[in-house]
Amino acid sequence: MNDLVGSSLSVEQHLALNLSPFLLGVVCILCPVILAYLGLLLTKRAVPNRFLSQHHDVTGAIFGALGTIYGIFLAFIVATTWQYYSTTGSNVVQEARCLGDLYANAKASPPEFRDQIRKLLRDYRDALVHQEWKSLARGKASPQATELLNQLSDAYVFHKVGDASEGAFFQESVQNLNRLKELRTSRIDDSSSGLIPFLWCVLLAGGVATVGFTFLFAPPNIHAQAVMAMLLTGVICLTLYTIVNLDFPFSGLVAISPEPLRELELK
Repeated sequence: MNDLVGSSLSVEQHLALNLSPFLLGVVCILCPVILAYLGLLLTKRAVPNRFLSQHHDVTGAIFGALGTIYGIFLAFIVATTWQYYSTTGSNVVQEARCLGDLYANAKASPPEFRDQIRKLLRDYRDALVHQEWKSLARGKASPQATELLNQLSDAYVFHKVGDASEGAFFQESVQNLNRLKELRTSRIDDSSSGLIPFLWCVLLAGGVATVGFTFLFAPPNIHAQAVMAMLLTGVICLTLYTIVNLDFPFSGLVAISPEPLRELELK
C-alpha cells in the first residue's frame, strides 16, 4: 500500500466492517441526499431568489470549474482504489498457487515428511476458507491459520534433506512458503486498510462544496432544482460508497471470494 492508504482505525473502517451493505448504503447515499434537499430548502428561505439570480454568470463559471476539478480528483481516487482491489484479488490467486505448488512438491519428500506437510497444508487451506475469510470481513486474521502456518514453517526448518533431487524441490518449496507468508500478510493488511483521513476530508469537503453550489442558482421551479441537486448528490455519494466497498475488499457487496483456495485439489 502507498501513501493513499492507512491502517489506523477510522470512521470509514467502522462503517465498512460493522454495517451491512444495505445500512452502509443508507448512511452513504440516502442520508446525504435527504440533507441536500433540506439544505436547498434552508438556502431558499435564507437567500432571496432575486439576489441569487443577479450572480448567475459568476456562479455558473465557478460551479463548472469546481465540478471539473472535483470530478477529476474523484476519478483518480476511484481508479487508485480499484487498482488496489484488483491487486488484492490477484494476490489471493497467487496465494492459492503457492499452496498448490507446496502440496505438489511435497511428493519428492520422504513419505513421513510428505504426509505431515500435506496434512498441514490441507488443514491450513480449510482454516483459511472456513475461518480466516470470516475474520477478514472484520479486518482480522485467524489465530488457527496463523498457528498452522507456524507449524508448517517449523516442519521445513527442522527437516533434513536426504539427496540432491529432494533438495531441489525442498529449496523451491521454501521459496513458495516464504512467498505464501508474504501474500497472507499483504492480504491481512488489505482487509483493514483504507484511505487516510485527510483524503476523506478532501473528498467530503469537495462533495459538499459541489452540491452546495447548486443551491446558489434561482430557477423558476424549485422542484426541478431540488431533483437536480439530489441526483448530483446521489451520484457523488454512490461513487463514495463504491470507494468504501473497494477499500475493504473482504467485506461488503464486492467481497473477494476464497474460491481460488476452495478449488484446490489437495488429496
